[in-house]
Amino acid sequence: MGQRRGEEMFRFSFSEFLDKLVLLVAMLVFLLMGIYSIRSVKTLDTLSTQSSPMLSESKVDVEVYDIKAPLPDAVSWERPQNQSRGEDWVFDVFTPPVLYYNPTSREFAVTKPVLTSAPERDPWKAFEIELVEVRQRPYRLQLVGYAGEAGNYLAYFEFLDTKELILAKQGKLLVEAGVKVLSFEVKQMKVEQEGSMPVFEKVGVARLMDYENDQEVYLTNLETKLFSDLEATIRSKDSGSTFVVREGSQVEMDDSAYVIGALSSNPPEAMVTKVSMDGGKRLSKLLTPLSGDNLLNQGTQNKDTYSPFAIRPRAAESEPES
Repeated sequence: MGQRRGEEMFRFSFSEFLDKLVLLVAMLVFLLMGIYSIRSVKTLDTLSTQSSPMLSESKVDVEVYDIKAPLPDAVSWERPQNQSRGEDWVFDVFTPPVLYYNPTSREFAVTKPVLTSAPERDPWKAFEIELVEVRQRPYRLQLVGYAGEAGNYLAYFEFLDTKELILAKQGKLLVEAGVKVLSFEVKQMKVEQEGSMPVFEKVGVARLMDYENDQEVYLTNLETKLFSDLEATIRSKDSGSTFVVREGSQVEMDDSAYVIGALSSNPPEAMVTKVSMDGGKRLSKLLTPLSGDNLLNQGTQNKDTYSPFAIRPRAAESEPES
């Protein structure tokens, strides 16, 4: 038993000795290879830094010749040919032509165009007014609201000539507007709504006596009373002042007058004649409204904003229900 254990211990210690011996031999081999590599590198560095040739010229059996290469002749470029556009249109590879734009002929050119001042325009042919819009002429008095109770209503009218708000009751004579309020009442009326069912609303109805036309006129606060004839709004280009005119109206400026002729709403246009103060010159021109970008800023109006004094566009005029 004790002998077997001793043999096993001897085997174990012998195997460890062999492992250490192999490791030591390997380390010695690597060390020797490293030393050899370092010496080889030093030898190569020494050879590369030597200034003397590795082989002496006396040991090189080669004949030496001096060769002189002939220089090429000077290159001459042919003059570039004229292009089909003209004599001066010459395109060189290294110096392309300089192009100019001639605003008179609206073409490109290789010669700088001579710009001349535009001929002076005849100031007489310039119109001092412009057309803003053409629309159906509204009645001079509009019902914009009311207040009170049955038998004691107070109606609110807008006098378009002066933009003044006039309050009046039944039977009152409005001298400035040339009308008399014959009656005022509030009725339940069916109001058509786009995309929805009609609804019934309380609507103020005013019956007026127009002394200028000698006829009765009905107004409601839900619509704008319009005539079948047209009116136009024109504006002075210098001052920006606007004028509401009809066919036959005349607008006087500093050195001329403008007579309004035929009006059209579709398309919107106005035939205007410019007349000199002495009447010796006349010039007619068809005016159309300018585009939105060229018009002066007139402000904006929110159509969804409710106001008791709002003037709403009418769809179709009908006799009020009794």
